[in-house]
Amino acid sequence: MVAFGEVAPVAMMLGSPELLRAWVLATLAGLATDDEYHARLRDTLLVFLHTGGSYKATAERLTLHKNTVQYRIRKAEESLGRPVGENPHDVELALRASHWLGSSVLQPAREWPAVMARRERQGSGDPAAMS
Repeated sequence: MVAFGEVAPVAMMLGSPELLRAWVLATLAGLATDDEYHARLRDTLLVFLHTGGSYKATAERLTLHKNTVQYRIRKAEESLGRPVGENPHDVELALRASHWLGSSVLQPAREWPAVMARRERQGSGDPAAMS
């Protein structure tokens, strides 16, 4: 029996968008959420992997403080559900796919927080909530 993760890169090369998306979602887990916060984490993690896991080089390339890079990598790993070092090649490939293909391989962001915020504004009489 062959695990999906073993054949997914081949499926990508064969041009199966459905398999590619499933593999990216499985590989990146919560990091595959299509929103600005996770996009920033993905971008930082991709540079981190390109620099050989160097916080300093990543910070220099992104013009960030080293502590910011460390924080983002920690948050990216929390979203992944594992340390990036466990499977860096697959993570990098999935990050590249998400970088180039965007929403087509990512999980739509949940709208629930926006819905709740709108309901709170409606309850408070905020005119912006009426639109």
